[in-house]
Amino acid sequence: MNFILAIETLDFAIFIEQLTSNILFNIALLLTLGIIGGKLAELARLPKVTGYIIMGIIIGPNALGIMSHEVLSSFKAFKILALGFIGFNIGMELNFKRLKKTGKEVLFVTLSQAIMTFLLVAGAVYLFVDEYKVTYALIFGAIAIVTTPAPILVCIKSYHVKGRLTNLLCPMVALDDAFGIIVFAFILPISIYLAGHSGEVISAGNLLLGPMLEIGLSIIIGSILGLIIVYILNHFKKGDNLSLLLIVVVGLFFGIGIGHAAEMSAILLPLTIGVLVSNKLDPDYMYKVKDITDAIILPLLLVFFTLSGAELDVALLPRLGELGLIYIFVRIIGKMIGSSASTKIMKEKKEVVKFLGVTLIPQGGVAIDMAILVEFRFLQLAGELDNPHFAVIGSTVLTVILAATVVYKVFGEIIVKWAFKKAGELPEKDQDYIEHQHMI
Repeated sequence: MNFILAIETLDFAIFIEQLTSNILFNIALLLTLGIIGGKLAELARLPKVTGYIIMGIIIGPNALGIMSHEVLSSFKAFKILALGFIGFNIGMELNFKRLKKTGKEVLFVTLSQAIMTFLLVAGAVYLFVDEYKVTYALIFGAIAIVTTPAPILVCIKSYHVKGRLTNLLCPMVALDDAFGIIVFAFILPISIYLAGHSGEVISAGNLLLGPMLEIGLSIIIGSILGLIIVYILNHFKKGDNLSLLLIVVVGLFFGIGIGHAAEMSAILLPLTIGVLVSNKLDPDYMYKVKDITDAIILPLLLVFFTLSGAELDVALLPRLGELGLIYIFVRIIGKMIGSSASTKIMKEKKEVVKFLGVTLIPQGGVAIDMAILVEFRFLQLAGELDNPHFAVIGSTVLTVILAATVVYKVFGEIIVKWAFKKAGELPEKDQDYIEHQHMI
């Protein structure tokens, strides 16, 4: 029944039902509500992504029910596409030329605190959860590694922070995320395999063969496509922005399509393409390409994050308090112990030993991206094996990480400022200004 017929019969209920089941209308609705959620999050000084997800939770079938389970399931192809663009976006952040400048000392400290954080969080989660212990432990351990640079950069730029702690911290944040992304890309398929074969006797060969084959093929196909995209881009340096955008988008479509058909890693294949584009193009040209591709990636991500929120089961929230607290506090302990021990070994200043770990506490966008990838993959597994318990794993991970990033965001910048001040790297005039603001 069309709009005119609905008007004639005054049967608006049928028209509304048809409208809300239309995928184009729902995309427009998701974009609109996502933008509103992002703006509200900004006003609350939270990441935009948090606003998108919270808005999704509100309109989803587990809350107001504006979008039903049937409507959400119709977005499957869209979610696969957006997932690929998330992987590409993360890969674009892994520029090895920048990471080479960090030096052996930064590399040692970064890896030490990252490994310590992974082990402590994974161990604590393993002891706490009852089912799928290894799966939960590996996933939370991998996500715990990454640090968001935003609060750190805000402090450095706003308050003109200078000193050994600052010099060590800046390259560490980039390397920390790079290492976390690589670990997560390898951990996720192994975690999914373990969950899917829970209760079975798994040999080391079976455990490693399937995931490693998936990882290896994803890297090989992603590298081939990445090199092709780089080659074409280098021959279109003087091309218009639309042509550059189409080159990247078409290449990613091929990669996402091949990856999905061959059941390769949803994150690692497009991530590999992003790494090749980031490292094989001239820096200025690479940033131009990144700015152009952001024009299409950002709306895709907005819809995807809002969808992810709509699929979250809010009934899980009351049962996640202890697990969330364990993740938040054990991650902080891991960062602090790992940083303190490694900087002592490197004979750093006592201020660096005491406060470096504190500055690595903030966590945000990349962690949420990882959690959403987990949720999506376990929803797929739940459908393939007709077992709703796997969907709960994804929802649990996303809910915990979302709650944790809100906590880290609220207190992150305050903690980082405090650490710089205690380390004596905040100029006197800025310290006086901050103290005056607190008095007001």
